Amino acid sequence: MRSWKMVSRVAAAVAVALSVVAVSTPPAGAAVSDFIYSGQDYGYAGASFDWTGRSSIGNIDLIVSDWGCDAKPVYAYFLFYNGSLYPDTTPTHRYDYSGCDKEDYTTYNNLSWSISGDSITYLGVVVCRDASNGPCKVGGLSGRNPYA
Repeated sequence: MRSWKMVSRVAAAVAVALSVVAVSTPPAGAAVSDFIYSGQDYGYAGASFDWTGRSSIGNIDLIVSDWGCDAKPVYAYFLFYNGSLYPDTTPTHRYDYSGCDKEDYTTYNNLSWSISGDSITYLGVVVCRDASNGPCKVGGLSGRNPYA
């Protein structure tokens, strides 16, 4: 009898958890905004974006800023986790060549990214110094994609 009580409690907890997920899922067509960044001593990359679907991100506004005084430009790209939480990266590197000045930066507006056949679960931005030994650093990850 005791094991039946445990199964009942687990089933009740799962039902509550699923109802919370169903309530917190945005309505179809609604975008959910997020912001991510990576700030290092050599540079900064930050992006605001909208989760637009299970496997898509839109309205990405990216800022890349070169803070190093080393004649090496800074670039950024995105790290994402798919539905199996396997990490992957976007193929495009977006540069800032202004160098040595926190007030100068390069913006990339209205970008989008999608994958086919899987979901995008989390997104992070990576900032790198363009040198043979890097470095590259990812900042904190976004919140979980509410559509995934």
